Amino acid sequence: MVGVVTLALGLGLGIGLSCAACPGPKPASTSSPTPSSKASIIQPSVGTTWDYPLGFPLTTSNVNSSTVFYPVDLENTSANTIAALKSAGHTVVCYFSAGSVEDYREDAGDFPAAAIGNTLDGWPDEKWLDIRNAKVREVMATRIASAASKGCVGVDPDNIDGYTNNPGFDLTEDDTVDYVQYLAKMAHDAGLAYGLKNAGAIVDRVVDVAQWAINEECAEYEECADWAPFVKAGKPVFHVEYTKDDDATSVSASKLAKACAADGQSGFSSIIKHYSLDDWIIYC
Repeated sequence: MVGVVTLALGLGLGIGLSCAACPGPKPASTSSPTPSSKASIIQPSVGTTWDYPLGFPLTTSNVNSSTVFYPVDLENTSANTIAALKSAGHTVVCYFSAGSVEDYREDAGDFPAAAIGNTLDGWPDEKWLDIRNAKVREVMATRIASAASKGCVGVDPDNIDGYTNNPGFDLTEDDTVDYVQYLAKMAHDAGLAYGLKNAGAIVDRVVDVAQWAINEECAEYEECADWAPFVKAGKPVFHVEYTKDDDATSVSASKLAKACAADGQSGFSSIIKHYSLDDWIIYC
């Protein structure tokens, strides 16, 4: 992988999966995932190595052979690329935003106007969604079915915690828990694993339906202990901290220590990335 910096500070390679080679099912309808045996749903091990390559196209020519878990963009990653990465031994899951509409997505026009809320802070082409809306949920079920048909073994739905922001709707924590449970059921019915993205306040309420968690910057905000229930349950926490400079080629010793050894972080799969999520990484 171009620009990779590896610091061997202790996590190591966690390859154990309950069904790493199981392909995703191919549902007949893109809006109603075909039920599948839950025995086929993968469960990554605590400590599994990972990267978050959402800012560049991941291929077998630039993938790190020793890194196991890779979320890739659902819309922009082909089934052939996913198959090649899986054949090379990687666990590939599909990323999409479940709580916002991005203007540039192919299905952006499928969301009803009444379900589109305020613009996300810092993301002018992205708006919050009313996650209670039936049509919004239908679009997400279609995306999950697409992830299965492309061969991803799990999904990484982002922006499910709109209630903690200013979405333009009177969303609550209970709404988010209900939505996570819905997304997890749709994923599991399609034979896919489900990962919780951020939303530390609801970890205790949804850890049982998720196979992993992805957290951004819990060390920066001193919140890593919120995700400890995943590790206790034998499920990995894929944790990323960001540099302030997207041109950085290294980090200070203090930044490294904070990112890789924060309180409550024991057992996490921790990395440091540029905010752009380009092909640069430091492994803890």
